[in-house]
Amino acid sequence: MAPDFNSIGQVVLAAIADRVVPGLCVAVGQAGEVRFLGSFGQRQLEPEPLPTTVETVYDLASLTKALVTSLLVMKEVEEGRLHLDRPLGDHLGVLADRPEVTLRRVLAHAGGLASHRKFYEGVSLLAGPSEASRFSIVEQAAAEPLAYQPGQKSVYSDLGFILLGAVLEKVMSDRLDRLADRLLFQPLHLSALGYVDLLAGPPSSHFRGHAIAPTEICPVRGRMVLGEVHDLNTYAMAGIAGHAGLFGAIEDVLRLAFALCAAYRGSGIAGGPPLVHPEVLRLFWKPAGIPGSTWRLGWDGPAAEGSLAGSLLSRGAVGHLSFTGCSLWIDPEQETCVVVLTNRVHPQVRKDAREDARFRALRPLLHDTLLQAIGYRTRQIPR
Repeated sequence: MAPDFNSIGQVVLAAIADRVVPGLCVAVGQAGEVRFLGSFGQRQLEPEPLPTTVETVYDLASLTKALVTSLLVMKEVEEGRLHLDRPLGDHLGVLADRPEVTLRRVLAHAGGLASHRKFYEGVSLLAGPSEASRFSIVEQAAAEPLAYQPGQKSVYSDLGFILLGAVLEKVMSDRLDRLADRLLFQPLHLSALGYVDLLAGPPSSHFRGHAIAPTEICPVRGRMVLGEVHDLNTYAMAGIAGHAGLFGAIEDVLRLAFALCAAYRGSGIAGGPPLVHPEVLRLFWKPAGIPGSTWRLGWDGPAAEGSLAGSLLSRGAVGHLSFTGCSLWIDPEQETCVVVLTNRVHPQVRKDAREDARFRALRPLLHDTLLQAIGYRTRQIPR
């Protein structure tokens, strides 16, 4: 029986009509083949309505943790320059007195680090971000007292990934945006995926020829956030950080997911080498073993019950969510990938968009609807 994708449009258009989101891009693929790709609604409501398309670039926010930082750490583990059970203090001297803060624990959000701090308040942004403000954010994150005993539990932490980004830049002797382009995106010919460098010039409404979806009116910057990162700590870091800063269009996110599925099986795209060595990728995608946690290493897994990934996706899948509303989930065993891109915080959707329970309900419904449409069959993977 041919797949019926009408249900996807019904779910998305109802959410747009109810002002849960201004618009959405959604995609689902299997075994390297795009099964459904669509855009709905508006990328922008203010100052004038503008439609979203599959080429619209969104602020991917915390998907940066999985699609940049975790993947670059994988490559350095593969090369033997980073070791999962060594302290971050091996590379960041300011952490030398915290040997229990290991690479593995920080990747699993179990490094004892707090979730979030407003470090941007401690730097002067009157003239905009700078290399000095980038350095200051890292220093502040490293100096923050531990919030709990490392390894005892998982507490989702931007701080940990700020520090991981700094470790990568030191070990790999280059900036994260250039590393990601050279080692991850360019080999796959992904031109609509990357960081927006705020030191290179004023913000633009386009990213490499693609229109960008704005987020919200920022009270700190006093303007609509368009063409610059939404997260304020990342803004202070000139848009380039380990925890946020990645922008992308949906087809490139899906193609990167396809490349990871291929790598999981030891293959590359179009005859090339695997993006990451399969043994390393599989290691990072296993549950990290932190009590009560679904985290892998830089990636999450669906909770047994009540997961925002929905009820159908294999519990052996991996993925990540973002504050701006984007998500990516991958079932590597069935080579199935689901991508949702949106800007749920865009003005005039709802004044309480940050706490809108209806968007939280939309996420699992949308994932289940996409998977049902392609005839996905749930497989329970033993842990």
